[in-house]
Amino acid sequence: MSRGSWSGNSPGPHARQRAALVLPRKRRLQLLGLGLLLTAAMLGTWAVASPDHLRHTAAKSLRDAIGPPQPPVELVINHIGDDDETAFADRTTTGQSVIIPHADAAAPATPRQPPDLSGVSFVLLLGADNRDAKVTGRTDTMMVGAFRHSDGKVAAFSVPRDLWIPLPDIGDLHDQGRTHARMSSVVRVGEVRLGPGQGLPLLRRILGEQLGVQIDRVASIDLAGFVGLVDDLGGIEVDVECPIKDCFWINGTDQPCDMLDIQAGRVRMDGATALKFARSRHGRGDHDRTRRQQAVMLGFARKVRAGGLRGLRDLWRQAEPFIKTDIATDDAAYYASFALDNELRDIRGFAIRHPMTARHVTEDGKHVMLLDRPAFDRALATMFDNELPAVRKPTRCADADAALSAR
Repeated sequence: MSRGSWSGNSPGPHARQRAALVLPRKRRLQLLGLGLLLTAAMLGTWAVASPDHLRHTAAKSLRDAIGPPQPPVELVINHIGDDDETAFADRTTTGQSVIIPHADAAAPATPRQPPDLSGVSFVLLLGADNRDAKVTGRTDTMMVGAFRHSDGKVAAFSVPRDLWIPLPDIGDLHDQGRTHARMSSVVRVGEVRLGPGQGLPLLRRILGEQLGVQIDRVASIDLAGFVGLVDDLGGIEVDVECPIKDCFWINGTDQPCDMLDIQAGRVRMDGATALKFARSRHGRGDHDRTRRQQAVMLGFARKVRAGGLRGLRDLWRQAEPFIKTDIATDDAAYYASFALDNELRDIRGFAIRHPMTARHVTEDGKHVMLLDRPAFDRALATMFDNELPAVRKPTRCADADAALSAR
């Protein structure tokens, strides 16, 4: 979030950092946790017992009490280390509030962001396919959540895996012939070609340069973590548009496939079912797959709404072990309050697809998509006005076993 995106009378990041030096870090965290707990309990009781407009007031009061998240701290601290697991585990003991390591790749030019979005915080949500060393770092799902501070509105857009984007001339990427990559491969390119800890900063830089979006926070989860998270939460309820029968070879084609057989309607899913539903190729390729991924995210938002303000803290504690993120507890409460403030049908957004993209075949035969940047900019500027694809009624459903027939 740029410094210009702070809203209301909240103090700037430097003033807040100076004020934070008055108390030792451990004591500050204790006071912050107690304050959030008391505020959430008080406002949660009010919200549960009151009409929707009071629920909105309660959520807004929580946001006002916490204040918008500060700009990305990785711009002002040193590299944490190359051991990602240690960096994530040391959240409360290193004195650093950033988890994603700082790297030279994290210093992009100022994003060309539409002026109407200067008061919006962007959170990058990643689903990583880390089943084995061959695919570690490959991004299976990429979504950007947008949170508008002024009125509590939330939107999101999905980024296709096959978007073909130019890589910056850093390190020896261009000398190695790495001038372009699929969006799904950016994190892996950074980790393998630039060094450990460079993948996410490289992705952040590219999203800034190519999409004009400055990413304020990142949350990444791999396939096993996704299953574990959904199961730990007791499952999620997902709106299924069309019946689907599909088969997945999770452990290789020499093993029996794992079936997905699901009917249309609101379905309670465990982790394994939600993962298969989000990854199925049923329907019109990535278009329908994106809608299903957004529907799963709405399922998580439904879980947040069901717990109310009083449940935010416990919900975050359940989710935190499964996620690699630079979202602190107070940031999580701030962002989660948007889910309480918005009916799921009112969440806005879009997916990057035709006519924002065009099919393209590279010189070495890769089938990819090219971005029409002006068309994307128009969609981004109006994202809070457009209906999210996942909440639209489908014009038609493919045969339930269409994915099986196409194999």
